[in-house]
Amino acid sequence: MKRSIRLAIAASAALATLAFAGSAWAAYAPNLIVTSLNNAPGQPTTLLLGHFQGADEDPTAKDTIYAPLGYGVTLGQPVGTRIGEVDATLILRGGGGAEVDVVGDVTVDNPAAHPNDPCAPGLHQAVWKLNITINQIPVTVFVYVDAITAGPEATFASAKIQLCLAGPIGTPAGAQLLSAIFDVNGVFRNPSNTTDRLWRATFTPYTPGTPNPNPGGTVEGQALVPGRVSLKLTAKSLKRGRIIISGRLLISGSPFRGATVELYVGNRKVATVKTNASGRFTVKKRIRKKTRYRGLVVYVGNLAACPAPALPGVPQGCKSATLSFGTTSNTVTARRRR
Repeated sequence: MKRSIRLAIAASAALATLAFAGSAWAAYAPNLIVTSLNNAPGQPTTLLLGHFQGADEDPTAKDTIYAPLGYGVTLGQPVGTRIGEVDATLILRGGGGAEVDVVGDVTVDNPAAHPNDPCAPGLHQAVWKLNITINQIPVTVFVYVDAITAGPEATFASAKIQLCLAGPIGTPAGAQLLSAIFDVNGVFRNPSNTTDRLWRATFTPYTPGTPNPNPGGTVEGQALVPGRVSLKLTAKSLKRGRIIISGRLLISGSPFRGATVELYVGNRKVATVKTNASGRFTVKKRIRKKTRYRGLVVYVGNLAACPAPALPGVPQGCKSATLSFGTTSNTVTARRRR
């Protein structure tokens, strides 16, 4: 199911990126996407972290992602532990501009092997590896992770995640990242309250046509994660095998309109429907026997403006903002009436 959620987020985020490209946002404005699969206060959660940008934007040299205050962070997993998977889309600048999708694992590496990495010098509490293959050539992106407990960053963040991106210069087929989303398991615990959570990221581009980062072009992207997401289903059996599956989607206690809800029987998708102004939806089906249904909702959308002022020292300020959430519903059983 997590792979289905990652792919759904990628599809939704691609549309959001296109919307940004046609808006008044600046030309270089990558999107940060953060989705929590469990919003229960104080509970462990799988987080999906994403970077999305348009093919006409400058390539990105570095991402720095900040988890907001309140999140618990557990690092120090054994080296080699698989903590997630990554789905990415690359554009091959040396391959006619073709776009290719790649997948891989997220594994834990030894921080002691990376104190001199130019991307993020120093000893880090954790280093993760995003392992992908481009044109049959293995490529690893290292991710540097630290819990924040002191210093200026401790006023707004509980953790810092850094990664550097190569390309198109010096990569196989001139590969440049357009999008990547990876899930992180067993690391984060939700804040103890149900207020919305604002994640931040800074994105530094390359100077076009060179392998040199352009610090002066650094922008911020923000991602709003709702503190409460509720998707509830009910089932009603009618005569002659007809049933009605109804539900409601609430985000932070309010009805949410325009989200796509998918209904599943096991791993098979059987219906797709959008929520109305009251957050409700209805699907009519026919069944021959007792059937169990479960709902899935994944949403990524643009915000009209950044929810908070940009972090100090970001030369170009905040240039993109998203709202993202994903969750599964309760399971309901529909029975055939004669």
